[in-house]
Amino acid sequence: MTKSGTHHLSPTKIFLRGLAISLPTILTIVILLWLGSLLNTYIISPTNSTVKFVFAQFIDHSVPLDQLVDLPEGPSLPFCDHNYRVTAELQKEYLQQWKIARQNSTDEIPTETQREWLRLTDVFVVMDNRAVPYIDYEEVSRYIPKSRMPVTHTGLYMELVVARHFPGYFHLSAIAICLLIVLIYMLGRFVTVRIGAWFIGKFETLVISSLPVVRNVYGSIKQVTDFLFSENQIEVRKVVAFQYPSKGIWSLGFVTGESLLDIAGEAGEPCVSILVPTSPMPMTGYTMSVPKSETIDLNITVDQAFQFIVSCGVLVPPQQKVTPEELEKRLAEKQTEQEKEPSNNPA
Repeated sequence: MTKSGTHHLSPTKIFLRGLAISLPTILTIVILLWLGSLLNTYIISPTNSTVKFVFAQFIDHSVPLDQLVDLPEGPSLPFCDHNYRVTAELQKEYLQQWKIARQNSTDEIPTETQREWLRLTDVFVVMDNRAVPYIDYEEVSRYIPKSRMPVTHTGLYMELVVARHFPGYFHLSAIAICLLIVLIYMLGRFVTVRIGAWFIGKFETLVISSLPVVRNVYGSIKQVTDFLFSENQIEVRKVVAFQYPSKGIWSLGFVTGESLLDIAGEAGEPCVSILVPTSPMPMTGYTMSVPKSETIDLNITVDQAFQFIVSCGVLVPPQQKVTPEELEKRLAEKQTEQEKEPSNNPA
C-alpha cells in the first residue's frame, strides 16, 4: 500500500507549502491596509479637516477678550478650573450675591452655591486670544480626553462640529468624500469649458512656470497624470521577447509603439518601444528601444503575460507549456523553415 505524498515531505517543505498557501492572503491584506492608511492620511483626514474648518466658521461664537471681565473669587468650574471670564453684567450680579451671602453668614460659601449664581451662557473659557462660551467648551470636553483638547478656539469648534452635528467620524468622512467627489467633478466640468482651460493654462504659465523648483516637480507630475488619465490609454500592440541583458537570455515586454527616429537611424532599421515590466510588481519597469528584427512575437495575451510576470514565471499559459513532444515539433518546424530559405552562397 502506497503512502500518502505528504509522508515523503520534510517538515520544512510542509511548512513552505503552508506558507505558499497563506502568504498571498496575508500580503493582500497588508497591501490593502497600507493603501487604506495612505488614503486616510493624505485624502480622508485632510478633507475631514477642511470640512470641519468650514463648518466651524458658521458655529463660532467666540468673543474677543476685551469684551469680558475677570470674576474675583469665582468658583472653579469643571474642565476649565478658573480659566474663564464673564460678562460685565454677570460680574455685577455675582458680586452682589456674594456681598449679600457674606452679610448673612460668616461660614464659607459652598462652591455649589457659587456655581448656582453663574449663568453659564455668560461664562467664557479663555483660548488663545479669544474666549469661547463655557457650554461649547464643556460639550467638547465631555467626549475628548484632556490631553487631546484643542488649544485654539477654531480647533475647539472644529471638534464641536463632530460632537454636535455628526454621529461620528465615519459619517463626517462619508460626507467629506462625497463633497470631494462633487468638487473634483465640478473642477472637471470647469476645465472642459474653453474659458476654464484658458484659465488653467494661464495659471500654469504665469504662476507655476515662474517658480524654479516647483515648476520642475509640477511639470513631471503633470506629465505622469496626463499620461495616466488621458482618454487615449496606453495601447499595448503585442507581447514580444528579445535577448536582454545578453545573448541567450530572453526578456518579455510589451510593444507600445515605434521608437525614436535618431535611434532607428543609428540602428539602421526600424526600432520599437518596449515596456519591460519587473517581477513580481509589473507596475514598475523601464522602457527600451529594440530593433524589430531582434524581437519575436509571443502567442500570449496581455493578461497571460501579466500573470507570467507577477508569478515570476510560475504561471505559464497553456499554449506555451513546454513538453518534449511540443518542443520536438517546434524545432522540426524551425529546421524546415531554415531549409526553405534561399541560400546566400552563389550558385
